[in-house]
Amino acid sequence: MNQAQILSENRTRWTLPNGLRVVCEPLPHLATVSVGIWIHTGSMMEGPDEEGLAHFMEHMAFKSTLTRSTQRIAEETDLLGGHLNACTTKDYTCYYNKVIAEDLTHTLELMGDLVLNPALPEDEMARERSVICEEIAMEEDDPEGCINELLYQAQFEGTCAWHPILGQKEQILRYTPDSLRKFRAAHYTPDRCVISVCGCYDEGRLRDDIQRIFSAWSGESSSAPVPELQVKDGRKVFVDRDLEQVHLCLGYPGFAFGKKENFTLDMLSAILGTSASARLFQRIREELGLAYTVYSYSTSVEGSGCFALYAAASPENGRRVLDEMQSVFQEMAEKGVTEEEYEQARKMFRVNFLMSHETSGSRMMSMGHSLCVLDQLFTSREILESLESVKRDDILNLARQLVSHKPSLAVLGRHAESWKGSI
Repeated sequence: MNQAQILSENRTRWTLPNGLRVVCEPLPHLATVSVGIWIHTGSMMEGPDEEGLAHFMEHMAFKSTLTRSTQRIAEETDLLGGHLNACTTKDYTCYYNKVIAEDLTHTLELMGDLVLNPALPEDEMARERSVICEEIAMEEDDPEGCINELLYQAQFEGTCAWHPILGQKEQILRYTPDSLRKFRAAHYTPDRCVISVCGCYDEGRLRDDIQRIFSAWSGESSSAPVPELQVKDGRKVFVDRDLEQVHLCLGYPGFAFGKKENFTLDMLSAILGTSASARLFQRIREELGLAYTVYSYSTSVEGSGCFALYAAASPENGRRVLDEMQSVFQEMAEKGVTEEEYEQARKMFRVNFLMSHETSGSRMMSMGHSLCVLDQLFTSREILESLESVKRDDILNLARQLVSHKPSLAVLGRHAESWKGSI
């Protein structure tokens, strides 16, 4: 695709009488089509006694339906190319697939069956409890992922954003099929569903297929709306673990998904810590040789967001790394960014954006995500123009705004408690 094709869109959007929304974009020059069924539910929509149920429900959708066995689902998935998968996040669950155009009807029927007719048998659920507990253990064995989640939980403690996506092991072990049925009844409803399609398809047949498969789906969600949440400043969490390195995360407020300030934050993060030429990498790794891994990142979900600086270092270098992270960010807030940094970041974002929007999968994901969570659609041209409209002064002002907050701190490693009072 050339740039004109990437920025040129011919989307169609419609809503079934039951409230299910559909958005599709034709790319007739492709041989394939990407499909996503998005449910507006994730860990943030869970109640205090429901942690991990959104993710558990996603797993169980593949463990037999009223008409398909677990083995048959696996066989049909392989027959269609083996790309069928799903993911659960803080604010949505998505079932997605990419198939050749002639198999679109088949994959809609299979995916519709997973979403609409899960059998939830007790024997399959017993096995999947063990699988999810292994997944929790695997995440705990990943210190980089673990500390990011620890920081997020510290910043949003006591709110719906605190819930870990995978849930707690002790809760997973006590859930029953009725737990899942109750959760599904509240959240898996057509008014919370979006079907996103991008690629090669016949729109008339697509409309007929979606109408035939999904029109009888009924019900309205009883889930409470997600409130606007504010990051709590200055929260600290210290977890002792027998690791060779100490893992450090500094946390600041961010912005909710869909907020225009995210474009400025992304630009700030690019200059500060998301590339090999970024300031954190150049200072801490290249100049001082204090750490192998150091970067910044932002998280943006419904109603909330955060910004963080992460590094992993030997215990003897850890405190200096923490000081340098704060110093580099403070210098940006005091002096701003250079014209060269600014132009390089603008070019990087343009290149990355155009590359990412060359595929049907990324375009399907972009449409489905925004329509599911925000009930809005943004064109590729609008997104690119918003990125390119960020000014140098916007980055400086945002950096000053962020460093005015007392950062939160997460520390994971040996003798983590000894870090109390570090900031």
